[in-house]
Amino acid sequence: MVTPETVPETGPELAVHGLVLLGTDTVYAVHMPTFTAPYDFQAVLRVTLDTDTYRTARKRYGTSALFTVSPRTLLLKDLEPGAAFSADLYFGRFGRDGESLGEVRIEIEERAYVGRPTEPATDPAAPSALRYVLFGREQLYLTHVFTRLPDFDQVLTVQLAGEWGALDVVGETVARLVTIPNRPDDLTGRLRPGEQLTTGETELQVLAEVYLETADLAGGA
Repeated sequence: MVTPETVPETGPELAVHGLVLLGTDTVYAVHMPTFTAPYDFQAVLRVTLDTDTYRTARKRYGTSALFTVSPRTLLLKDLEPGAAFSADLYFGRFGRDGESLGEVRIEIEERAYVGRPTEPATDPAAPSALRYVLFGREQLYLTHVFTRLPDFDQVLTVQLAGEWGALDVVGETVARLVTIPNRPDDLTGRLRPGEQLTTGETELQVLAEVYLETADLAGGA
């Protein structure tokens, strides 16, 4: 599990205002953050669902289709393995043009990543490094690490361009922070489908963009 910084487990309630669902055999839920408390955190969770509604729809529409859920209010400390909560499932973005697919109950199997936005330690005007969380098992994903206003939320499907041994994750969950060199950390510098990149010893090819959001990270709630 990647935890770049300690996240307080006490304090006001953290209402999980939305999650992007990914995967078929292994399902992940990625929190859709803002910079406004109590939504100002990122999380990648491996989960199971109590019905086949999502998997059936996922198989129909493909790996890059957008599915979201809108859970009830939760505490961050509740987002631990073994915790379960009810949520409304949507094909598309809930609260906008998403199609309701009914209610599901989600159980957390693993909390693979948790992070909060971090301001640069020196000059606030200095560019931040473009970073993503690489995670997955049989399918790999990237989610953009948000840092400071204004920012963007992005989830991509990717594949290894080299050997699996570069990640050593066959049959296991991987979750690691990766820095994309020579790219500005803004909307213009974001990764795009079709790109191939090398980060450390890992070669990746971007397959599809599942989710891209700017309004939620522009300064409003």
